[in-house]
Amino acid sequence: ELTVLGKAQEFFQICDLEGKGFVTRQDMQRLHLELPLSLEELEKVFVTLDADGNGSLTPKEFIMGFSQFLLEQIALKNDMVQQSEGETAGPVRGEETTSGDEDEESQFSNLMDRLGAKKVLDDESDVKQLWLQLRKEEPHLLSNFEEFLVRIFSQLQEADNEKNELECALKKLVLLF
Repeated sequence: ELTVLGKAQEFFQICDLEGKGFVTRQDMQRLHLELPLSLEELEKVFVTLDADGNGSLTPKEFIMGFSQFLLEQIALKNDMVQQSEGETAGPVRGEETTSGDEDEESQFSNLMDRLGAKKVLDDESDVKQLWLQLRKEEPHLLSNFEEFLVRIFSQLQEADNEKNELECALKKLVLLF
């Protein structure tokens, strides 16, 4: 299963066919034939992702923006599913309230899976504790915290990729000598 960050990185590579290390408007417009989006829609996507307005998307801008978009779409989908389940399934008299805890556990686990956190964190307990506290005491801040986690894990993934590239380069140098 690909993580959100993995999907964003894969999509960046699809857009950057020439391997320039950045994506231009023209790169995005080439996708018009492959995606069910109009040129205007692709332009809107580009402008939205181009945080600094310089006319090109760095991997960081692209991956951060695209990851945030995907997470928002997933959250919207989850909210709609929960609302439809809530409308169809009423509470059962005498039912234990542990399902709320299980639901929280499941939601947190899904968030960590989407972020690819298991590759980075050995122990999620501190993040989980903060997430649960925000969910209960400051639910309006939860989306900000999740966006923050997206940025952090994106940066960690980027650093890991750079480390791997450096390791490969060093191995090639070692083989030459």
